[in-house]
Amino acid sequence: MKHQLAGLHADSVGFSASLLCALHCAALPFLLSLAPLAGLQWLKTPKVEYTFLLTSLGIACYALVPGYRRYHQKPLALIIATAGFLLIGTAHFFLLEAYEAVFTAGGATIVALGHLVNRKHIVRVRRGIPDCLAGPKVLE
Repeated sequence: MKHQLAGLHADSVGFSASLLCALHCAALPFLLSLAPLAGLQWLKTPKVEYTFLLTSLGIACYALVPGYRRYHQKPLALIIATAGFLLIGTAHFFLLEAYEAVFTAGGATIVALGHLVNRKHIVRVRRGIPDCLAGPKVLE
């Protein structure tokens, strides 16, 4: 029971961290225009960027990998989160700065979606809902 709750809490923390990262990336261009007035220059430093990224990656590994291994063995949440992190990495290392915020915020939102999918699968396993009943019902 403790491990099941830990997986759900880790997904909640991961979802929250990913959304905070998305908000950070989306709001950063607006905040930077006010930065000299409000002393917010530190928000655009590489240290803050990599702290958000590494924290989100660590939480994702802590939540998604055990959720996959122990509970549901469905790779969809891992695939979604990996796609989100690849989008974030692409934005940071390969795109022009003008597109970076949009792609990074989108990637963080996709990582958050991966946490939601993982949580959904864990809850279904905990409640004993079989896969045949978990999806949309098809009229025969």
